[in-house]
Formats: sequence, C-alpha cells, structure tokens
Amino acid sequence: MRTFFILILLSIIGVGVALGIMYYGEMEKPTQSVALPSMKLPYRSFIAGTGVIEAHSKNIYIGSLVQGVITKVTVKSGDKIKKGELLFEIDDRAKKVQIPLLKEQIKVAQSKFNSAKHQLNLIENFKKVSPHMVTNEKYATVLDAFNEAKATLLLSKEKLKTLKEELKLYKVYAPIDGIVLQSLITQGSYFNTNSKALMIGSDKLSIRVNINEFDAWKFEPHSEAVAFVRGNPKQKIALSYDYTTPLVVPKHNLTGLSTEATDTRVLQVMYSVKKRANFSLYVGEMVDVFVKTTKDK
Repeated sequence: MRTFFILILLSIIGVGVALGIMYYGEMEKPTQSVALPSMKLPYRSFIAGTGVIEAHSKNIYIGSLVQGVITKVTVKSGDKIKKGELLFEIDDRAKKVQIPLLKEQIKVAQSKFNSAKHQLNLIENFKKVSPHMVTNEKYATVLDAFNEAKATLLLSKEKLKTLKEELKLYKVYAPIDGIVLQSLITQGSYFNTNSKALMIGSDKLSIRVNINEFDAWKFEPHSEAVAFVRGNPKQKIALSYDYTTPLVVPKHNLTGLSTEATDTRVLQVMYSVKKRANFSLYVGEMVDVFVKTTKDK
C-alpha cells in the first residue's frame, strides 16, 4: 500500500517538473542586441532624405565595337585604373590571318603598277621622239592601264591599313581614371557589344538624394547638407550641391517601412562629397541625408 502512494507522489512531482520546464522554456529570453548610437540632428530646420552613393562619372559599362571570346583580362573588381590602361583583349586571330594575304595582294599590285608605269614611260618617250609613232588611242590605253594599276595598289594598301586599325578594337582600354566597380569578365568567356559585365567609375563620389515631393517646396539649392552612414551616425559626410534634376519621379529605393507608400514621388538632387572620408564609402550604399532649410511654414 505504501509503495502505491509513493508511486502516485512521484508521478505528481514528475508532472509538475514537466509543466515547469515547458513554462519557463516558452518564456522570451532577453535579446543580446547592441543599441545603436543616437544621432544628433545637424540643423534646427531641415529636410531629411535618402541618399545613394554613386560614382561622380556615373556607372560606366565598358563596351566594345567588336565581340568575341576574351583571351586576356588585366583587371578585377576594386582595381584602380588609369585612362588608357588595358582592361581586356578579345580574340583577333580571325582578323590577323588576313594580313599575309593582303601583303601578297600588295606585292602583286605593286608588280602590276611597276609594269604599267614602265609601259607608260616607253610610250611617252616614243611620243617625244616621234609623235606620229604613237596614236592617241594607244596612249590612252596605256595611260588607263597605269591609272588602274595605281588605284589597285592604293586600294590594297588601304585595306591593310584598315585591317590594322580594326585590330586595335580587339583591345579595350579604360576611358577615364577611376576604379573597377564590378568585373564579371573571365578569360574564355564571350563578350557581346552590349555586355554589362565590366563596370567602372571615377574615384570621386556623388550622392543622389531623394527628397519627398511634400518637402520639395522647402528645398533650397546650395544650402548646407550632410550625410550620415547608416548604422554609425558618427560617420558624417559633408556635401556640396551639384544640381537638381527638374523632374519629379517615382521613388525606387524604398526603405521597407510599413508607413511608406509605394507611390511616393521624389525630387532628385545631386551632391558631391566635399572631402573623401577617412572611412570606407561604397558605390550603391544608402545614407541618411539632411539638408538645411530656412523655409518652415
């Protein structure tokens, strides 16, 4: 009998322990998140907008007038480049094989030109000695043959010159000083004339700021403006006004907030980064921008 009561007591204790584990296990545990540093507002009256960092030169997709298999790549993403520096080469063997053939055509054309010139000199000498020995018809025939041989020789040389100029197109060079923003080209891959596999930009940075259309009336060009790096408001960027795009457009880079309407329209303003910061800035990075205002009605 005593054993029976002991078993019942142990069962009750076990059920209590199980319920306790279930209760405390489902309790929310405090998160270990790190608080972001608070941001000190730069101005008493301002317009706030979202900015996107861009290369001052805009993003340049490197193109080519020819297409083909890439045989050599000399740059990669993040590389600094100078204007005129070789970026990559396209297979030009199909063009190069034409050079020996054109050189042989030039030799043949040169030989025919020399022969026609010799015949013309003989006719002209005979005509000087005795004008009646050479008829006008004969002279015209020899002169036409000379002119034709001369034109053929010049054309052959021009074809070779044109081919050599075309071969230069198979080497692609940097159009500006700057940096390789993205390189997806590899040796052996095929490069199209409309490819976007290689993108470069200038070292100088700009920020495209989207100002809500409801705040556009308060915007004043050339007023002070600063940008803050997201996640670290201590990293502050002084801005210099460039220009305003006089077309209000739909906003594309949404913040993701539930309160933000997808049909928002914005005025786009371009600013230059006054001085390159001592911290990293990346093209495509989003920043928070504040523009000082005096209008507050």
